[in-house]
Amino acid sequence: MTNYREYIYAVYQEKSFSKAAKKLYVSQPWLSATIKKAEQELGLALFDRSTNPISPTEAGRYYIEKLEEIAAIEAEMSEHFKQMRDVGRTELHIGSSMFFCTYVLPALMEDFRLQYPQVTLTFTEGGNKTLLEKLLNGRLDFLLEAERPANSRIHSIPWASEEIVLAVPARNPVNKELDPYRYSFEAFLDRIQTGRRRPPVPLEAFAQEDFLLLKEGNDIHQRSLQLCKNAGFTPHVSLYLAQMMTAYYLVLEGQGITFLRSTIPAHVIPTDKVVFYQLNDSLAVRSIYLSYTQRDANPVKQHLIDFMKDNIV
Repeated sequence: MTNYREYIYAVYQEKSFSKAAKKLYVSQPWLSATIKKAEQELGLALFDRSTNPISPTEAGRYYIEKLEEIAAIEAEMSEHFKQMRDVGRTELHIGSSMFFCTYVLPALMEDFRLQYPQVTLTFTEGGNKTLLEKLLNGRLDFLLEAERPANSRIHSIPWASEEIVLAVPARNPVNKELDPYRYSFEAFLDRIQTGRRRPPVPLEAFAQEDFLLLKEGNDIHQRSLQLCKNAGFTPHVSLYLAQMMTAYYLVLEGQGITFLRSTIPAHVIPTDKVVFYQLNDSLAVRSIYLSYTQRDANPVKQHLIDFMKDNIV
């Protein structure tokens, strides 16, 4: 049978030969003749022309029902083939802090690319506000950060949990009075071993020290101020910085103390220029979230989500 589907469905939708002809940019007599030819081939009338507007007959309703089923199958096939094509050339863009983009994601994503070598990964560093805007406008596929975005368009899953600790120049005199709480660099890395963990330091012991804090807009900025407030003092801030790694290296130079994510020491060169203290405050533990939108969902994007869920830290 000749493919009359487009013409029959247009008449069904418009409930009029003249309106359907106008929609299809054909003449009404030609469309009427075409539908009549289709009915002759089927041996059944598809439309009841005695009603106003015209309506499908029982055979017409069956025809339309199957036509819609065929259209749904074709759409599903088209989407499936599109996804298969996407698998072969998909790029994924991940936004995070400089620390994750430099020290954590490259090694982790190398394992992902061993499973999906056809995928190209791009890491974008930036502040949370800027990265969030890029996620919402489609310039990023994923955001990996400490803050769970408060936006109904964004889905977030907890990916890691990290501790906030205090990094202090080793030569700072304040350390002499805090030996029971103090970790050397090596001791800090071994603290999870049995008997190696030290008690959390009273943060008020640092009330007179110069702090290096991240700038406002970063999760740890407000968290740092609240930690100090909970300890009964307002920190004296000698310098505000954009990157936590910068703050860490300034600590090594003896320029102040800073709140530091506990994962940093595992990714830098051991040194005797810094000591660490753990804190006894619920704010000193935070979650890292993998956030994404449902825009342009494809199998590779889902593969990365599943991979991250299987590699929760």
